[in-house]
Amino acid sequence: MKTKIIHFFFIIGSIFFLFSCSDFLNEENRNSLTSDPFYKSQSGYESLINSCYTPLRLWYGREDAYGITETGTDLFTKAAGNTNTTLNDYDPIAFNGTNTPLSNYWKYLYRGINSCNAAIDRAKDAAITPDVRRQRVAEARFLRAFYYWHIVETWGPTHFTTEETIGVQTAANKTEPEIIYEQIFADLDSCINSNLSTKRSNDGRVTIWAAKALKARLSLTRASQTNSAALYKQAADLAIEIIDSKLFSLNPDYKSIWSMSNADGPNNSEVIWYVEFSNDHLYNKPEYDDYTIRNGGHNGHLLFCMKYDDQPGMKRDVANGRPFNRYLPTLYYVNLFDETIDQRWNGSFKQLWMMNNPANKGKYVNMTDTAIYLYKGIASAEQKAAVATKYQLLDFNDLYGDNTPAKINRLRTFQLSKFDDPTRATMDEDRSIRDAFVFRISEMYLIAAEALMGSDPDKAVSYMNQLREKRAISGKASEMMITKSDMTVDFILDERARELGGEQLRWFDLKRFGKDKFVERIKAGNPDAANNVKTWHIVRPIPRNQLDAVFNKDEFTQNEGYVQ
Repeated sequence: MKTKIIHFFFIIGSIFFLFSCSDFLNEENRNSLTSDPFYKSQSGYESLINSCYTPLRLWYGREDAYGITETGTDLFTKAAGNTNTTLNDYDPIAFNGTNTPLSNYWKYLYRGINSCNAAIDRAKDAAITPDVRRQRVAEARFLRAFYYWHIVETWGPTHFTTEETIGVQTAANKTEPEIIYEQIFADLDSCINSNLSTKRSNDGRVTIWAAKALKARLSLTRASQTNSAALYKQAADLAIEIIDSKLFSLNPDYKSIWSMSNADGPNNSEVIWYVEFSNDHLYNKPEYDDYTIRNGGHNGHLLFCMKYDDQPGMKRDVANGRPFNRYLPTLYYVNLFDETIDQRWNGSFKQLWMMNNPANKGKYVNMTDTAIYLYKGIASAEQKAAVATKYQLLDFNDLYGDNTPAKINRLRTFQLSKFDDPTRATMDEDRSIRDAFVFRISEMYLIAAEALMGSDPDKAVSYMNQLREKRAISGKASEMMITKSDMTVDFILDERARELGGEQLRWFDLKRFGKDKFVERIKAGNPDAANNVKTWHIVRPIPRNQLDAVFNKDEFTQNEGYVQ
């Protein structure tokens, strides 16, 4: 799998030097190929289609995108190495339109949309067969819908166009989310009715199952926001159709989902659609971009890694990872798991580090194997005394103190292990070849359960329990079962956290239940954000450089609450 798509993504890296658009609202022609001959050719048009996929690698497995989607929520907060604390803390002054990650992703996502608009419009003149034309247009429409979903949920009412932008654009519109969603669903309907591949996987390209999964996710999003019975039904129907296809199946061993032996999307039974990272890192790095992509590859393994290599009995190695130490789970998140019955705790987090540096035991003179153990709870004085000379035992008091910002240990933390990669060539290698899983079949069970909660609670509980049975520790399935009385919004959010935490969905999950729930959960879960988060944070600040670039400043204004 890792070799099939190399040429496909190599073109992605180069096409932005050829493509006629650049930054949104600040377009420039990179080499005067605004005329049609290049894009009319088969190779030229395929290159244009490939450019539509480029922003996926700039979003998935990237430090700033994790910051945008996972921190500032109830699940993750800043660790000692965090480089953009304002995203997490909602600082009332510093969190504004000058935020670099948000400015970059505004640019990347609108670039992607402009590529999609161009690909859709230029398809009619391209030297490709009718069947290929339908498939490529469907891919572009899917990706346009995917990028617009990120944009409208991140910034709310914002600029919207389905036309290719060539040259300088000096005015922007503020289009309401419902209008943008009309186009999103029109694009997805077109995809589903096209000749997209019906195979389980198509070398990273969009499939019919990816289109149905996205439509299910977004139908649930809009149903949550509008309380539409029709949208709830649509979400449930699509999710159940994907489940009933039997092409994808729940893995009874949650931890193995994240093993490097299952890191290739098409070989993982749970993965509906993925973003591929090649084993040749040359092809992982689009040439036109900046620090966002580092050196190419999936970077998730760096970001949640605890700082362990300065501790007694430890030194940096490949197996334990390169500890960038950017993000840590909140105490609230940690407490959502019952590790005695639910395998997702041990399948998601690392809490044990084995000695790899016996020459530096420090005060732990009797250390033989274990070097650091993070205890999920409060250890007794007797427990600590028993291991005082053997290894470092850190409990909730050591890690979170009284759970106020000043007392949280930003260096030592339960480590989200979903993205670990012990197969890297060296201990300092920052690139992983693991694919980024965009849709997993477990999400379809969660969608079906939530969407049916109001109309058919018995069926909703059935889908939720099917998932929970698979996630139970052996012999504990009966204790994982729930009843109708358990199915509340907060339970849904808790279950999605246990299943999908760290997978770049949490911020979107919180906001779809409205401003009050958004603020309530963040205040309850994230002590760094609790005092600052406001209802207006349900959308992000529009980048200042875009506000400065437009001439219709009275119409295209900053979102409410932000100082600039």
